[in-house]
Amino acid sequence: MMKEFKSPLWLLLFSLMLAPDAWASGGKGMTWGTSGHAAGVDHVGCLNCNPYTGDMVCSAVLPVLCIKQDGSPVPPGITPDFYNGWAKGNIATTLPVSGTSLTSLVVANQICASAFGTGWRMAEFHDGSGGWSWFAYGNVRSDLRYWTYINDQNGNCWNP
Repeated sequence: MMKEFKSPLWLLLFSLMLAPDAWASGGKGMTWGTSGHAAGVDHVGCLNCNPYTGDMVCSAVLPVLCIKQDGSPVPPGITPDFYNGWAKGNIATTLPVSGTSLTSLVVANQICASAFGTGWRMAEFHDGSGGWSWFAYGNVRSDLRYWTYINDQNGNCWNP
C-alpha cells in the first residue's frame, strides 16, 4: 500500500525529481526591489528590472517575493495610481532560492505557500492593478532584489 503524502514541500521536491528536463533554461528572470517603507507599508517595484526578458541570471540565488491578497483597504497616506497601485494584502520574502528552481508558476507559488501558508503565492508585476510598482503591508528588506513574475511577458525563469 502506498503512503499518501500531503506535504506541499514533498510535492515540490517530487515534481523537481520527475522533471529535471523541465528545469528553467538558465536564462534570465525578473526581479523587484523595495523603494520605501512607512507605517507598516512597503513600496516595491521594478527599479530597473526587465519584465520582457528578465534582468537577473536564473542561476542567481534570491528570495521570492510572496503575497497574500486579502482585500485589505488602502491605508491612510497612500494614494494609489496606475504606476503605484495598492496590492490589497501582505507581502513577505522566502529564504533565497536559485532561479533555476523556479520551473513554473505552480512551483513558485508552492514555495510561497510552503513558507507562509495557504493563500500565499509569488507576487506578480500587475498585483497593484497597474504595473511597475505597488504598495502592500509588509516589512521586506530594501537591500535585496526578489524573484517576481509577470503574467504577460517572458521575463520569468521558467520561460524559454
